[in-house]
Amino acid sequence: MDMKKYIELGEQKAGTQVKLAEYLGQYDSGLRAVKAGKKGLPDAVCIKLADFIEVDRLEVIAASNLVTEKDEERIKIFKSCFNRAASIVTAAFIFTFSSMTSTPTHAGQLLSGHVNNLYCVKY
Repeated sequence: MDMKKYIELGEQKAGTQVKLAEYLGQYDSGLRAVKAGKKGLPDAVCIKLADFIEVDRLEVIAASNLVTEKDEERIKIFKSCFNRAASIVTAAFIFTFSSMTSTPTHAGQLLSGHVNNLYCVKY
């Protein structure tokens, strides 16, 4: 994703570009320049934006650095941040989905709609 998309997500959540700029401690003209692909944001501001829009911090930092980076080796490094974050999200999804599936022992309980519980009370 590019910085324009992250800024747009922030604008949607904040309500306006001016409110987002105030939240981030930036000028709205600076956000317009970032959105236009003319400059990036400081890393600390990228982290604040990422937390605000609830996306991976490393992706926003990488996207911001890709705006101005000219060195091909560094560009490859920043681009790899998107693949890594996507892999982590995929792994988390697979783990969550697999932990939701039932074992055959519990399948009957899930289908019948009730669970028999055994409680032991010590007097």
